[in-house]
Amino acid sequence: MTDYLVKALISIVLLGTGLTSFLTMMALMGRTGDRAGAEKLRRLHKTSGIAFLVLLLPLVYFGADFLSELGEGLSVRAALHFVLAALLLAVVGLKFLIVRRYRQFLKYAPGLGMTVFVLTLVIFLITTGYFFLRGAALE
Repeated sequence: MTDYLVKALISIVLLGTGLTSFLTMMALMGRTGDRAGAEKLRRLHKTSGIAFLVLLLPLVYFGADFLSELGEGLSVRAALHFVLAALLLAVVGLKFLIVRRYRQFLKYAPGLGMTVFVLTLVIFLITTGYFFLRGAALE
Protein backbone atom coordinates (compact mmCIF):
# COMPACT_ATOMS: atom_id res chain seq x y z
CA MET A 1 0.00 0.00 0.00
CA THR A 2 1.53 3.30 -1.09
CA ASP A 3 1.70 6.44 1.01
CA TYR A 4 -0.68 8.08 -1.46
CA LEU A 5 -3.30 5.41 -0.95
CA VAL A 6 -2.95 5.53 2.85
CA LYS A 7 -3.28 9.31 2.74
CA ALA A 8 -6.30 9.05 0.43
CA LEU A 9 -8.04 6.55 2.72
CA ILE A 10 -7.38 8.68 5.81
CA SER A 11 -8.67 11.73 3.95
CA ILE A 12 -11.93 9.94 3.11
CA VAL A 13 -12.50 9.24 6.80
CA LEU A 14 -11.45 12.83 7.61
CA LEU A 15 -14.03 14.17 5.17
CA GLY A 16 -16.65 11.92 6.80
CA THR A 17 -15.88 13.22 10.28
CA GLY A 18 -15.86 16.79 8.97
CA LEU A 19 -19.23 16.23 7.29
CA THR A 20 -20.61 14.77 10.51
CA SER A 21 -19.42 17.77 12.52
CA PHE A 22 -20.79 20.18 9.93
CA LEU A 23 -24.21 18.54 9.62
CA THR A 24 -24.71 18.09 13.37
CA MET A 25 -24.03 21.73 14.09
CA MET A 26 -26.13 22.87 11.13
CA ALA A 27 -29.01 20.74 12.44
CA LEU A 28 -28.49 22.06 15.95
CA MET A 29 -28.33 25.73 14.98
CA GLY A 30 -30.70 25.63 12.01
CA ARG A 31 -33.71 23.96 13.58
CA THR A 32 -36.21 25.94 15.55
CA GLY A 33 -38.07 24.45 18.48
CA ASP A 34 -36.51 20.96 18.40
CA ARG A 35 -34.35 20.90 21.51
CA ALA A 36 -34.94 17.26 22.48
CA GLY A 37 -31.83 15.96 20.71
CA ALA A 38 -29.66 19.04 21.23
CA GLU A 39 -27.32 17.48 23.79
CA LYS A 40 -26.88 14.36 21.65
CA LEU A 41 -26.01 16.53 18.64
CA ARG A 42 -23.48 18.53 20.70
CA ARG A 43 -21.78 15.33 21.89
CA LEU A 44 -21.68 13.96 18.34
CA HIS A 45 -20.23 17.26 17.10
CA LYS A 46 -17.56 17.21 19.79
CA THR A 47 -16.67 13.55 19.18
CA SER A 48 -16.43 13.97 15.42
CA GLY A 49 -14.42 17.16 15.90
CA ILE A 50 -11.88 15.34 18.06
CA ALA A 51 -11.72 12.53 15.49
CA PHE A 52 -11.16 15.18 12.80
CA LEU A 53 -8.18 16.58 14.72
CA VAL A 54 -6.73 13.11 15.31
CA LEU A 55 -7.05 12.21 11.62
CA LEU A 56 -5.58 15.53 10.55
CA LEU A 57 -2.28 14.83 12.34
CA PRO A 58 -1.08 11.92 10.15
CA LEU A 59 -2.18 13.82 7.05
CA VAL A 60 -0.07 16.79 8.14
CA TYR A 61 2.87 14.44 8.74
CA PHE A 62 2.52 12.77 5.32
CA GLY A 63 2.11 16.15 3.66
CA ALA A 64 5.17 17.65 5.35
CA ASP A 65 7.22 14.57 4.45
CA PHE A 66 6.05 14.77 0.83
CA LEU A 67 6.79 18.51 0.69
CA SER A 68 10.30 18.02 2.07
CA GLU A 69 11.00 15.33 -0.57
CA LEU A 70 9.83 17.55 -3.43
CA GLY A 71 11.98 20.52 -2.57
CA GLU A 72 11.64 23.18 -5.27
CA GLY A 73 9.84 20.98 -7.81
CA LEU A 74 6.32 21.77 -6.65
CA SER A 75 3.44 21.59 -9.13
CA VAL A 76 0.71 24.21 -9.14
CA ARG A 77 -1.80 21.73 -7.71
CA ALA A 78 0.64 20.77 -4.92
CA ALA A 79 1.33 24.43 -4.15
CA LEU A 80 -2.40 25.15 -3.99
CA HIS A 81 -2.86 22.11 -1.75
CA PHE A 82 -0.11 23.34 0.56
CA VAL A 83 -1.54 26.86 0.82
CA LEU A 84 -5.08 25.60 1.45
CA ALA A 85 -3.81 23.05 3.99
CA ALA A 86 -1.89 25.74 5.85
CA LEU A 87 -5.04 27.89 5.87
CA LEU A 88 -7.05 24.90 7.12
CA LEU A 89 -4.60 24.36 9.99
CA ALA A 90 -4.79 28.04 10.92
CA VAL A 91 -8.61 28.07 10.92
CA VAL A 92 -8.82 24.78 12.87
CA GLY A 93 -6.32 26.14 15.40
CA LEU A 94 -8.26 29.39 15.75
CA LYS A 95 -11.55 27.55 16.21
CA PHE A 96 -9.99 25.24 18.79
CA LEU A 97 -8.61 28.23 20.73
CA ILE A 98 -11.96 29.99 20.68
CA VAL A 99 -13.92 26.95 21.81
CA ARG A 100 -11.44 25.95 24.53
CA ARG A 101 -9.94 29.20 25.78
CA TYR A 102 -11.47 32.40 24.42
CA ARG A 103 -15.18 31.74 24.89
CA GLN A 104 -16.07 35.42 24.49
CA PHE A 105 -15.48 34.92 20.76
CA LEU A 106 -17.79 31.88 20.56
CA LYS A 107 -20.10 33.70 18.16
CA TYR A 108 -17.40 33.25 15.49
CA ALA A 109 -17.21 29.46 15.93
CA PRO A 110 -20.05 28.61 13.48
CA GLY A 111 -18.45 30.61 10.67
CA LEU A 112 -15.06 29.08 11.38
CA GLY A 113 -16.62 25.61 11.41
CA MET A 114 -18.21 26.20 8.02
CA THR A 115 -14.86 27.46 6.73
CA VAL A 116 -13.12 24.34 8.05
CA PHE A 117 -15.61 22.11 6.23
CA VAL A 118 -15.38 24.02 2.95
CA LEU A 119 -11.57 24.02 3.03
CA THR A 120 -11.56 20.31 3.84
CA LEU A 121 -13.90 19.59 0.94
CA VAL A 122 -11.89 21.67 -1.54
CA ILE A 123 -8.57 20.12 -0.46
CA PHE A 124 -10.15 16.66 -0.65
CA LEU A 125 -11.45 17.26 -4.17
CA ILE A 126 -8.20 18.66 -5.59
CA THR A 127 -6.09 15.85 -4.10
CA THR A 128 -7.97 12.67 -3.19
CA GLY A 129 -10.64 13.29 -5.79
CA TYR A 130 -7.96 13.79 -8.44
CA PHE A 131 -6.05 10.73 -7.18
CA PHE A 132 -9.07 8.46 -7.64
CA LEU A 133 -10.24 10.19 -10.82
CA ARG A 134 -7.04 9.42 -12.67
CA GLY A 135 -7.09 5.85 -11.33
CA ALA A 136 -3.80 6.09 -9.45
CA ALA A 137 -5.28 4.12 -6.56
CA LEU A 138 -5.55 1.06 -8.79
CA GLU A 139 -1.85 1.04 -9.71
